[in-house]
Amino acid sequence: MPAPTVGEIRSAPDAALTPADVIRAAEELVPLLRERAVEVDHARRVSLDSYRRIGDAGLLHILKPRRYGGLELTDHDAALATMHLARGCASTAWVFSILSSDNMAILSFPEETQEEIWGVDSYATLAGNLNLNPAATVRRVDGGYRLTGAWGYCSGSDFSEWLIFNAPIEGAGHMLLVSHEETETIDDWYPTGLRGTGSRTIRVEDAFVPDRRVQPVGDVVRNIAERRSLHPGFDALWGIYPSTSRFTFAAVAVGAAWGAAEHFAATIGSSTRVENALGGAVRLADQDYVATEFAEAEGEILMARRLVERTSRDAGERASRHVEATEAEAAAEMRDNALVARIALRAVNRIYGLIGAKAGNPDHPVTRAKRDIEMVNHHVTLNWRFAAVRYLRSIAG
Repeated sequence: MPAPTVGEIRSAPDAALTPADVIRAAEELVPLLRERAVEVDHARRVSLDSYRRIGDAGLLHILKPRRYGGLELTDHDAALATMHLARGCASTAWVFSILSSDNMAILSFPEETQEEIWGVDSYATLAGNLNLNPAATVRRVDGGYRLTGAWGYCSGSDFSEWLIFNAPIEGAGHMLLVSHEETETIDDWYPTGLRGTGSRTIRVEDAFVPDRRVQPVGDVVRNIAERRSLHPGFDALWGIYPSTSRFTFAAVAVGAAWGAAEHFAATIGSSTRVENALGGAVRLADQDYVATEFAEAEGEILMARRLVERTSRDAGERASRHVEATEAEAAAEMRDNALVARIALRAVNRIYGLIGAKAGNPDHPVTRAKRDIEMVNHHVTLNWRFAAVRYLRSIAG
């Protein structure tokens, strides 16, 4: 697959865009994303036009520094945008959230590297896989390294101009940045959910990676802290890395469940089920069990939304004071991420159980949301047992 082409180099979004502006833009994209969700699921990729519209709305600049045309907004703004986009299409929201969040990885590299990526095109994005591939080989050469290996689950790689990979150098994991043009895409993404995320395997064969695009994994957090002086107005650099406060993955699950509930509520007045084995029909809106199950599911989704909103807002306010999170705060945020993802799955399963045989249609909005949310819950960062144990340890001292 060739390197992504998203059109000519564009001017950065209006620097005067406010949080309200970008959240409203995300909301306005929901109807279009809903129209295209089945197509995305079948094609196993987000359309270039949808990606372009997200960029034009300024969403990809929420978590970029002003020096490169960014808006320098907060994790809270990113979380809300993700939830709204997921109401329309979870795969599209996942791609947005990944590519937006990976700006922080770029910011851990030296000024020279940031200039190389964003100096010409402020819309440039980064995808890849931060998990160590012990089978990858990295060979030292003059001025850098030669990298060979393959990494799966590279979400958003349909559009990213750059890829980041974790490979061993002298026994320790290192992050290496590679141009998309120097990679090969293996079309092996055939999941049950989040089918449009482009989370395909990327292969690198003897690509040269200069020293400015290599850093030890163990130095990333410290390096981000050092880059604060380059972007003194970008408070998000004071947040946790990898971030839990922007709910990168969990916000997709919550938004998808929200969208499923909206669809059910909009169609319940005309929805029926077969009355019994001899035929007949009953209106779902007249059934007490439907009322109780849906009311509880919608209430759970609302609680999950409120938890995302509150936790991300609190984290943004903490970062605005240039205060780093304590272990207890970080553990609580990890717990909240795993919790809202679990709640979203439980709620969508309640709604799914109400729609009858129509649920067998893989293109049904609730069925698709169920598949997507199930896939979200498999992400390593949303492991409930791990999150719960870490949280308990943090409060037990």
